Amino acid sequence: MVPVTGAVAEYRGQRYRILFGGDDWVALDADPATDIPDAFARGESPRGQGQLGPWAKLPISALDGVIDVVVSGAIAGHRVSVVRQLPDGRINVGFVGDPAAASEMGLTGDQYMGWTGVVSPDDLTDIHVEETRRA
Repeated sequence: MVPVTGAVAEYRGQRYRILFGGDDWVALDADPATDIPDAFARGESPRGQGQLGPWAKLPISALDGVIDVVVSGAIAGHRVSVVRQLPDGRINVGFVGDPAAASEMGLTGDQYMGWTGVVSPDDLTDIHVEETRRA
């Protein structure tokens, strides 16, 4: 697994990616077999490529903490944001910068909204992970 950008919850000594949430609850990326005693709902939501992924909703008050994770990597020497890993292992990336560099990396988009694309994990080098604990 390649680390990806997003919020991560610490719950009972484990880390879970936060998929979505409300004012006082979050939905964690949690397998149905994972014991989450504080979960008040479970379900599945689309994860891309026609696949569904499980989640468990629980109150924010049940969490030990929340960490914001920012992941970047390089493709052909250009820095990209590592957005998420697809079920087939490929990686969604984002890029803001020179249109020629975006074209070189095979990304689609424009200079106003940025560029995105899907790459092989093998295409990413110099992966950098920055974590910031929320207060």
